[in-house]
Amino acid sequence: MSKLPSKRSFPWISQQDIAHRGLFSLGTLREENTIAAIGAAADAGYAVEIDVRVTKDDRVVVFHDAKLDRLTNGTGFVGEQLLSRLQTYNVGESGKPMPLLEDVLEVIAGRVPLFIEMKTTKLRSAAALPRAIRRAIEGYRGQLAVMSFNPEAVFWFTIHVPHLPRGLVVDTAKRLFHVGIYRSWMARRAAADFIAHDATSMPNRFSNKWRKTGRPLISWTVRTPEMENKIRPHADALIFEAPAIVGPPAKD
Repeated sequence: MSKLPSKRSFPWISQQDIAHRGLFSLGTLREENTIAAIGAAADAGYAVEIDVRVTKDDRVVVFHDAKLDRLTNGTGFVGEQLLSRLQTYNVGESGKPMPLLEDVLEVIAGRVPLFIEMKTTKLRSAAALPRAIRRAIEGYRGQLAVMSFNPEAVFWFTIHVPHLPRGLVVDTAKRLFHVGIYRSWMARRAAADFIAHDATSMPNRFSNKWRKTGRPLISWTVRTPEMENKIRPHADALIFEAPAIVGPPAKD
């Protein structure tokens, strides 16, 4: 079993709140995980969280769902299609196709931290997406971290890109994640530098114990001012959606 990393410190992970999929607004030009939403978050000075998947031809696209159906005019699984085909589909009302990871790096350009959540699939090995990410981020000098529910995908970076901060995403949807011992084992398996914890079950023994180690804990997804007030004392930074953090939209 891998050990938790030691003497690794990334203070920037918890210095800014993090816009979930950018500062997006569904049904607008700023759909989730689009360049418009990501650019808006960076312009406002927030760190940015994005979701990424690997295409059939090993390119990294910025998209949350396994399937195209909810948010594009296409159908089928993202990972079963070539990039050239995916670029024929627009994301929601944005009028644009899903961006590549390289497009996101270009628009952020080191201005704010970027958190890349890896969405792996049983159709491909756990290493397929990390390998593609390594190629895409080569030469990027900004603050960047990877994270995933899949500890094997996270652990891949300990061998191949060891300088990169890596996090385990913890969800309470599965019963096993309610067991602190299991969550601790997963964090060790991933050799995680930080935890991204589901806000709906915080605080708990695991989250409190993790914070006592001095490693960052960020909480997702905080969507209301009420949840922000509840979770803020128990996390080092918040992954948020409006109106949390940013407040309600201004009235005309």
